[in-house]
Amino acid sequence: MHSDKERDMARSLLPSRWRGAATAKAQARRSTRREVSKVMATLSADPDAWDDADGVFDDSTIEVRAVVNRRRSSDKVNPFIRWATQTTKHLPKPSRLHHLRGVLPKGLIGDHALSHLKRHEPFDLRLTSPWTRRRLLLDRGHVANVLREVLEVRGGHALVNDVLSRQAIIDERSQQPLSRGAVRLLLGVHDVLPFLEELERPQHRALRYVLDALCRTLWRCHFDLERTVLELPSPVGVPAWTDFSWS
Repeated sequence: MHSDKERDMARSLLPSRWRGAATAKAQARRSTRREVSKVMATLSADPDAWDDADGVFDDSTIEVRAVVNRRRSSDKVNPFIRWATQTTKHLPKPSRLHHLRGVLPKGLIGDHALSHLKRHEPFDLRLTSPWTRRRLLLDRGHVANVLREVLEVRGGHALVNDVLSRQAIIDERSQQPLSRGAVRLLLGVHDVLPFLEELERPQHRALRYVLDALCRTLWRCHFDLERTVLELPSPVGVPAWTDFSWS
């Protein structure tokens, strides 16, 4: 049994599955030098060709970068990412990399390991434009039909209101819990359309995402309420760009 799990996980990333990276990098540089040498030899024999010379200033930067990217993509990262995600899942998202930086070895090994995490969603702190994170909500008509159908199922009405009242919600970006504020409950079949219209108001907008998750799960589970409760996402993520005005 290994005695230093953190170091073992970090070191596991260093051996790439692609063993030919060094050779490929050398070949890329050698090929570029060879082409430049041919051009220079031609120009030496015919100085008048300088005006139309092409390839004199070529370098291997692009080719070498491609080799480096391929080598990095061949690192055995999945076990490390799973371990890091599981180890830090109880921490706020902004604190996860800082925590791992403290337990991983210093220097090249630790820095290399962290570089694989920075763009992985549980650790990615980059600000994202709203239009790239925004997910489409179900059409209001579809939601209305799902609500009408679940209200015909025994216990369906209670399930809808219980989920709206109790389901945890978090900010998608920061992973921080959001205060629930006022909760608009569904009164019955006659209230479906006024209910959906009410959820468009800023103070109830987070509930729109809870309702969307519920309707998707109900539809996927064919209105099996027990299965729906088990498969309903918890907590429900709300996009950070949503404008909240909690009462």
